[in-house]
Amino acid sequence: MANNKPTKGNTQKPAKTKAQNKLQSNLINSALMIIVVITAAFAYLAIVQRPAINNSNIQAQAQSLVDSQVSIIDQTLSQLRLRLETIAHSAELLAALEHKNDPQMDQSTTLLQFRQELTRAFPEAISSQLISLGPLGIASLNKDSRELRNHIELDLLRRVSNGEHVDPEAYQFQGKWLFSLVEPIEAANKNYANGALLISFDEQYLRTMLSKLDGSLGQTKLIQQFNNKENLITSTGDFTGPADRGVDADTSIHHWQIRFTPSAELIAKSNAKAIDLWLLLALSISVVLIATFLCLKHLRTALNNNLTLLHKRHAASPPFDLPGFEDTAAQLQHKLAAAEAKTTASEQAPTSAEHNINTTEAVPGVPEEQLIPLPPVLPDSIFRAYDIRGLADSELSDEVVYAIGLAIGSEALDQGQQEIIVSADGRNSSPRIHDALVNGLLASGRDIIDIGSQPTPLMYFATHQLSTQSGVMITGSHNPAEYNGIKIVIAGRALSGPAIQALKDRINSNTLSSGQGEYRTQDIEQTYIDYIINDVAIAQPLKIVIDAGNGITGAIAPQLFEELGCEIIPLYCEVDGNFPNHHPDPTIEANLADLKAAVLEHQADLGIAFDGDGDRLGVVTATGQSVAADRLLMLFAQDVVSRNPGADVVFDVKCTRNLNNLISNYGGRPIMWKSGHSYMKDKIAETGALLGGEYSGHIFFKERWFGFDDGMYAGARLVEILSTTDPDLDLQLQAFPDSISTPELKVISTETQKFSIIEQLISNADFGEGKISTLDGLRADFPDGWGLVRASNTTPMLILRFEADTEEAMQRIQQQFKQQLQSIDNTLQFNF
Repeated sequence: MANNKPTKGNTQKPAKTKAQNKLQSNLINSALMIIVVITAAFAYLAIVQRPAINNSNIQAQAQSLVDSQVSIIDQTLSQLRLRLETIAHSAELLAALEHKNDPQMDQSTTLLQFRQELTRAFPEAISSQLISLGPLGIASLNKDSRELRNHIELDLLRRVSNGEHVDPEAYQFQGKWLFSLVEPIEAANKNYANGALLISFDEQYLRTMLSKLDGSLGQTKLIQQFNNKENLITSTGDFTGPADRGVDADTSIHHWQIRFTPSAELIAKSNAKAIDLWLLLALSISVVLIATFLCLKHLRTALNNNLTLLHKRHAASPPFDLPGFEDTAAQLQHKLAAAEAKTTASEQAPTSAEHNINTTEAVPGVPEEQLIPLPPVLPDSIFRAYDIRGLADSELSDEVVYAIGLAIGSEALDQGQQEIIVSADGRNSSPRIHDALVNGLLASGRDIIDIGSQPTPLMYFATHQLSTQSGVMITGSHNPAEYNGIKIVIAGRALSGPAIQALKDRINSNTLSSGQGEYRTQDIEQTYIDYIINDVAIAQPLKIVIDAGNGITGAIAPQLFEELGCEIIPLYCEVDGNFPNHHPDPTIEANLADLKAAVLEHQADLGIAFDGDGDRLGVVTATGQSVAADRLLMLFAQDVVSRNPGADVVFDVKCTRNLNNLISNYGGRPIMWKSGHSYMKDKIAETGALLGGEYSGHIFFKERWFGFDDGMYAGARLVEILSTTDPDLDLQLQAFPDSISTPELKVISTETQKFSIIEQLISNADFGEGKISTLDGLRADFPDGWGLVRASNTTPMLILRFEADTEEAMQRIQQQFKQQLQSIDNTLQFNF
């Protein structure tokens, strides 16, 4: 047998092998190529991309600052208008103007008092006038005593006396800019104004408003445009910035515009220097060179060691640790063994099996890539019409929720979504489900922004505010404490129906992505509160009892309404997942008993209750009467449509039919749609509706908000309406048409049977003259009322509701529905 050991006197350094030379050449060439690519990329970033980013940052900052100035102007003018309307809508003032010429009713003292009140209400105004008008409009004015500055103020009075909406208007007087607001004093039964309130302010008032922004950031101009002609009313701030960097934004006054030009100082701060990129380039190249040197050194040593090991022919399985060369090592091992066998055969006759080398040993292969394990069998019942929901401990196990997280993350990937907002309500099972879901989402490769324990609306809000478009909320909503669930938004759309079922199909077919996402947390609560405070204008504080039902809104709702300026009496606002006081469902009358008692005890103006996750609300008036959500929607529709003629308003099949005529009479377009928050959001997005509502208490504002259901924002809009008109909600609701109606009536069925019953009813029902709608379940409309039956999407029940003009009609319609349903399933038990 040949001796492969070097001789004792051989001290010459061994020459590099071909393998070593090739490794070194390839490694150096690869390193040089990486350096060239990195250098080119950094040069592009420094020379092309960085200036573009700087410009974009400056524009974004300028846009944000001009928007803040617009917000200040709009909010200030809105408050001025509200203060003016409060005085103008006084019944006592209207009566005084109507009888001012009656010698038997001397109203001069009353009018003088209102003039003095107007002066006290607007101490910042340079003038405030109460002007008497009549059927002839401005022709009714006594020209000798009207004390108007110019024809512009006269024109404002003319337009308001003709019933036009008049925006504030700026004008020059004696070389100075002034602006005036005018508000009519008019009776509802007359086609002319009895008078008007005219208040005027000087340029300094506007400049003071705009000066709230740090002047060193740039120059702010308030511009008035008429007939394509611009007039500069006032300006503030640093004038050093280039004019071509100016950003314009429209105010709520259609002929007023804000122009903001960033200062040279702001631009200098925003222009990040490229030196950091060059330093990073130098560091990157150094890292590549050092890594190449160390890798080459290690490869040389490893190759020498392993070649020596491979030549030890008596080793049954010679060790080999050079990564990437396992196949080569096995082939070399095979050739060495064959050569040894041939040499041994020529030296001596073969003996039994001494030193027999197995030359048929398989070449080692690459380990098979590990696949995502198939999830367990999933309970079908948890995949519902507009969310995932089930018993927390038995149906939403860690294993099931982890698989759901993988499916949601995979669907988000297919829709181009990387970041996902995650939040959870205050249920006892929510932390466990949260952790399992987050692990699944991260394992799908999605990045997580965790906003902590928050109401569902804050998750929706975060998807808009943080521009992720996708979010997941762990909540059992209004269900009992032992339940929990998952609401999902991907790419701005709430998943429902087939999209929910598609998640289950992904899991069952193992169509799941894998990766490793990043996790971070984000506070969003104060941002949410500040956004609403900047949007909602409260003219007078109200006393409100807030019942959170021990749900998650208890941690934020009292603070929100206090910061809006209301006096708050909290009720069950301690977050407790056991819901020890009452079930967190404000649509059930029994759950409002404590709220009604608290409103009466504290003589509050209003009571507001929220469900477990805060996307629904219930309302109680000052007299302790609960308000159905469809009647509340009437008040919201009146408010929204009055400002937006022609606006669409969406409501679900369970709502009163009185909404149709009411919305139409206000100039809007009524649209009836399926029940379910996901379906409603889809319809609002499809139609561009500015308002939507469900009988279950979900209210959706698209005007001034984002179109998702938010009980707290809806409550704030209700307080705004009451504080700026009349705090007596009972009185306001009396103006709307009403009918005899029932709450939601529930008939126990099963998860599968409920849908079969509805299908059979639609196929075979006969309601005579009733007009049938199968939009969601079956609704039959008669000349004197209507009835509805549909399968609940969240519970094993049939849901019925009825409305009629008389008790006789109510009983007739209910009896028809009972007969039709019992003919399909005679085991159904009715409580009406």
